[in-house]
Amino acid sequence: MLRPRAEVVQAARNRLISLFDKTLAEASINPADTILSISTYDRSRLRAFLAQAHRSAALRYEQYLHRRERGCPREMFPTGEYAREWLRLAGVVKYVDGSWIGGILGIGTGRTAALGEGKIGNNNGSLERMVSKMAWQVISEEFGDGDIQKNHVFLYEKLLKQLGHARAGNEATFDDLPEDEGVPRCWEAAVAQQCIGLLASTRDHFPEALGFNMAYEALPYHLLVTARELQELRIDNYYFAIHITIDNADSGHSAMARLAVERYLEGVLQRDGPEAMESVWRRVQAGFTLAEGLPTTPASPIEFEQVPSSSIDEHQWLPKVQSVDATPIELKLVDVIVKKSLAADKMHCTSRMQIAGSTVEEWLDPNTLTKEKTLAFVRALATKRPFVIPGEPPRSRFMRDLEWGGRMFGAFSRSECTVVGDWIRSLKPNVCCQGAYEAYVDSQPPERASDIITGAVSSFEWGAIDLWDTSILLKKPLESSVRNSSTASPDFERLRPLWYVATSLFDCFPLQPSKFASPLGMVILRLIRSQQGFGALHRIEDICAGTDDFGFGSSDQDTLGLWELGAKLDAVCGRAPPVDIVQLAAETRDPEMDDFCARLLAYRSRPYANAERLLGIYSAVCEDLYTLPSVTDLLPEQSDKTALRRMIDEQRSAIADYLGEVSGGRSEDFEEGYRWAKNTLSVA
Repeated sequence: MLRPRAEVVQAARNRLISLFDKTLAEASINPADTILSISTYDRSRLRAFLAQAHRSAALRYEQYLHRRERGCPREMFPTGEYAREWLRLAGVVKYVDGSWIGGILGIGTGRTAALGEGKIGNNNGSLERMVSKMAWQVISEEFGDGDIQKNHVFLYEKLLKQLGHARAGNEATFDDLPEDEGVPRCWEAAVAQQCIGLLASTRDHFPEALGFNMAYEALPYHLLVTARELQELRIDNYYFAIHITIDNADSGHSAMARLAVERYLEGVLQRDGPEAMESVWRRVQAGFTLAEGLPTTPASPIEFEQVPSSSIDEHQWLPKVQSVDATPIELKLVDVIVKKSLAADKMHCTSRMQIAGSTVEEWLDPNTLTKEKTLAFVRALATKRPFVIPGEPPRSRFMRDLEWGGRMFGAFSRSECTVVGDWIRSLKPNVCCQGAYEAYVDSQPPERASDIITGAVSSFEWGAIDLWDTSILLKKPLESSVRNSSTASPDFERLRPLWYVATSLFDCFPLQPSKFASPLGMVILRLIRSQQGFGALHRIEDICAGTDDFGFGSSDQDTLGLWELGAKLDAVCGRAPPVDIVQLAAETRDPEMDDFCARLLAYRSRPYANAERLLGIYSAVCEDLYTLPSVTDLLPEQSDKTALRRMIDEQRSAIADYLGEVSGGRSEDFEEGYRWAKNTLSVA
């Protein structure tokens, strides 16, 4: 039986695959307009496709500006009240900003499982780690590179507070949204981002996460309109404006995401051959299609048209009727509503529910009601959840309101209620999507950890196979792990597992962006950046580095982080670096080091509950592992030693800042973790 945390991960995997099924099936209906049109990977075709999408958004925006110059109204936000409510409801997605790539770089990154064991050639995982660092740099900038003022979740939280929505991002739950105000597609997009971020490592959906990132960082038309119209309404638009600039296709996130995809595909081609590259490409396409197929806003950009109002010399702006011909069932419902309009006049005055920016009373005003306007109302109503749940009349509030006990019981005749029910049923998507993802990528679901393990394994091996297992925490108190220092030598061979595991103690913090938008989160981000070899960028005066932060572009040169320094130490000792954490655990034979690393993995998987303990442990690691002469003297180049010293200085500084400015000193948990690690690393 799976443990509870493993059940959550499995549920996320199932949910993600169902979303892949849905979006791939929909895109396959007309693949010529999607990335699926690039049947085999070609760099020039990919760049042309992305460039065309960028041009299309820019041209649509130019046409929008021309319409506005001619006196046409705002198309995204008809009123300031509508805009403020839109921003509140959009927070569901904005408070997970960056999560889609949260798990791509860490202890789970190594030899990719995406290719299948039979397709893996000479693969020690170095390509995946290099590419994951390229993709991870996007999330580093999403989170402000360690400066909370630049953190995107913090910026959005600041915006909501300005609008009077007093809801701290690190405490947000959104559980208090009224039932008729939640926006299901926002929830769906937020859940999708959380799921793919959780499963972005090379064990699950690494190529898909790269593809999702490439699509999500592209310039969307609605972002341009949103930024402009918020400015017109005197609402702070900086959160949206910054995404236009920071995501640019030359040196920003759009370019960074594309380069990561290109580097990976071309690296797989060189390492594993064309068949493996095409397998990865299909999975990249699946991730891209997921991002493209999930709307992330409460409402799409709408073009409004001016219609007469019931008041003399006044007009109101309502969404234009779509050019798609009305279906027979839509026409029946339109006739019902038009017939009811006189009897319903002023009957909805007390309803505050808005549909596409207008109240029901405004929509159904008999003085302005036409069949065209009613059709627009019906189609807008079809997107209102849970008032209408496509394909499911019994779950739709509209249908329940017409039944006994409902607010509209008796307002519609039996035959008219039948029309409503038939219309709701007609909204059910007719695309058969189950299995679309597995068929497209020619893949089977990954094995669960509990199915992989056969026979006895050490606690470290179990933790490495199932990175969400925390049972080791319950076995015995920390003090029992203190080794007999007179029996062990502090050489790299013994400390090697800890070297690699310690690089990933903070992996899981970014998976919760709303909690990460805090002083603690910014210290952790500084530590992660330093561990990966990226320079310190956490001051307000620092410029956004963009692609400059890569340091390697599309070449084989990598930024030098602690994992890469470990690989150099392995080479000096005549051994290959670990292909992944599972192999590292299997090679660990020292019982005390095995127990130590297993506990570190367990603490790592519950980051916020163990934050200060992890910082205490890492402080001891910085003091007694990364500065140990018998280890560091093995580094082959002076530049390696210089890089290591720089990292240690940065990390000590970050921890000191946390203790001095955030926590107010060493807590009991910090001291416990520090003493435990010091004792384990001590030398007689």
